Amino acid sequence: MLLKKFQRAKKGLAETKPAYDGLATSLDAQSVTEWKEQERQAMKERGDQLRIYDLKLEKGKCSSI
Repeated sequence: MLLKKFQRAKKGLAETKPAYDGLATSLDAQSVTEWKEQERQAMKERGDQLRIYDLKLEKGKCSSI
């Protein structure tokens, strides 16, 4: 069972890597560095620090057409 899960995870990673790489290269390097630091801090401290993963949406704005 674990082998099957591992194989699916490997396949999923291979399928999403090009999209991730494209996104990563299109972002500002300073922002990526800041986000990585925030992630490191959140994993270290846990608790409220994990709120960095919450979506930040402006209320009243709708992007659907």
